[in-house]
Amino acid sequence: MTAEPSHSTNAASPVHRWLAARGVWQRRGLAFVAGMVATLGQAPFQIVGAYVLAVVVLIWLLDAASERGGRLGSAFALGWWFAFGHFATGLYWISSAFLVDSDTWGPAWGIPATLALAGGLALFTACGCAVAMALWTKDWRRIASFSIALFASEWLRGHVFGGFPWLLAGYVWTPGQAMSQLASAVGIYGLTLITLVASAAPATLADGGFGAARRLAPTLVSALLVGMTFGWGSQRIARAPQAAPETAPIVRVTDSGLSQRDKWEGRADQEWRVLRRYLDASGRPDESNAAIVIWPEGAIPTINFFVLENADFLGEIGRGLGDRVLVAGLSRRGYSTENVQYYNSAAIIDGVSGQPRVGQVYDKHRLVPFSEIMPFEDLVMSLGIPSLQQMGGFFTPGAPPTRMIIPDAPPAIVLICYEAIFPGMTPRGEDRPGWIISVTNDAWFGEGTGPWQHYAMARYRAIEEGLPMARAASGGVSAIIDPFGQEVASTHMQALAVEAQLPQSLMETLFARYGNLLLAAMVIVIAALRFFPAGRPHRDAKT
Repeated sequence: MTAEPSHSTNAASPVHRWLAARGVWQRRGLAFVAGMVATLGQAPFQIVGAYVLAVVVLIWLLDAASERGGRLGSAFALGWWFAFGHFATGLYWISSAFLVDSDTWGPAWGIPATLALAGGLALFTACGCAVAMALWTKDWRRIASFSIALFASEWLRGHVFGGFPWLLAGYVWTPGQAMSQLASAVGIYGLTLITLVASAAPATLADGGFGAARRLAPTLVSALLVGMTFGWGSQRIARAPQAAPETAPIVRVTDSGLSQRDKWEGRADQEWRVLRRYLDASGRPDESNAAIVIWPEGAIPTINFFVLENADFLGEIGRGLGDRVLVAGLSRRGYSTENVQYYNSAAIIDGVSGQPRVGQVYDKHRLVPFSEIMPFEDLVMSLGIPSLQQMGGFFTPGAPPTRMIIPDAPPAIVLICYEAIFPGMTPRGEDRPGWIISVTNDAWFGEGTGPWQHYAMARYRAIEEGLPMARAASGGVSAIIDPFGQEVASTHMQALAVEAQLPQSLMETLFARYGNLLLAAMVIVIAALRFFPAGRPHRDAKT
């Protein structure tokens, strides 16, 4: 006689039985801890296994929630606690910005603001988990449901209300290594989708009611997918040019070595004191081989004057440059018929025999909400709420990035700070530049993980576009990066300047040519897996 099992649910496995026996707040606590563990996947740790473990635990918690009433609400809560743990530990460094002007702000504002941001961002993941639960199954198809729903939540987080695509799942892969090269084809969001699928697949290993082959299949398929991607990425890197062309210019990226608070010390000669530090870091023309020098975002503090309006100050810069070109992050002001407008800008200053010539100026297009730009600014200012900017006000956004002419170098685009976390800002077609200049002020982030996270994300822009990058970071990592995201030279936050020959750019990548078209195809294919026949549960025969 043959006896059939009375169940085919995931709850039959020991791990599911254990989770089902836990109380509501115990499961939420486990989700919170799993979210914290997931942060170890991000820079500077890049422990991919930690992220995979965290995702698997989240799926098992959702499995337990699917067996009870109110499962959509339970999934929402579990997703929120997971993401809250992830963002609270991944973005803790934001509180450092409030310590710069501690007399005005301090921890009393910084810690609650950081937790509020983490809680708000967690709502996207919570909604993703709720949507996944609406499509949940008791078999491998829930991997597709989970991956697509979480991907959609990440996509929305990167676009809604200006977007904040920090800590995307795809960033767990170290930039410049084999797996990161997939971003050249499908961008960071495509790599995020693949990462979610590969991380979620091992959850089926604990499925009850199914045979070993069915439990292993998703993990084996995902491992094959990751292995093929790794092999392709390795081959792509192996075909990289071994050296920059002899005619390529030498680029030097610099930092002043000052903290944000020290840079804004309110002295009458503060701009001049900071300038001397940058000129020292830039090296004398007869000491440095660099033809192009890059200073970071907001290099010179605007306390007593604006740099581009002070002829004596520009003259000193020109004498320090000699015949070199300077790309410098600066604050500037413009005048409209109604009021004065302030811009976070980057200017090209061409030194010719010590005489400075101000060329093109780029005004930052994507501004940081609640820091550089404030929703309902008039109301906020009327309430007397100060700005984090030491200038005392907010910036006006400029036009999107366009090619800028750099003397004796290929045309470039400039991305200022926050802009380097957004894929797809580089112009396409005939307007495609020859390299990317990234200037940023990471001194806001303190000395923790924030600068390393920002640096890793910036390197992905080079991979996506197939363009080299020169990055000058105040208080962060300054580097010359090749179009594969690999470091050519870097300060690693331990030096004030580094220089190297500008690497050669590549032909347009698939991502640069087609944008998110390949990503859309991936989404359709993976979403369709949810509606495939699942097959029958495994049946044990007993006589």
